[in-house]
Amino acid sequence: MTVTYEQAREIVRKHFEPRWTFGTFCLDDRWITENEEFYVFKLGAREFIIDGDHYYAILGGVPIVLKEDGRVASRPSAMVATDPSIRATPNPNPMLTLP
Repeated sequence: MTVTYEQAREIVRKHFEPRWTFGTFCLDDRWITENEEFYVFKLGAREFIIDGDHYYAILGGVPIVLKEDGRVASRPSAMVATDPSIRATPNPNPMLTLP
């Protein structure tokens, strides 16, 4: 089964949101970031992603969802940032809207 972006977004949201305790959970889906193997997700505290409050910054891996089977995993942020196979395109239907 190949996972669509919308399915992957729901998988990652259901995986992280229920246990989120640091600030307000936020999944920034304004861009679809992916390569042939996985989708990359930008998530964290809304206070950091939207408001820019560095107190809420989280260091560590970047969450991904594998397209082949929908498993949630992570990759080091430096690996994602320098991987030439990863592309980002504007999401025509983002769930995150800004005031």
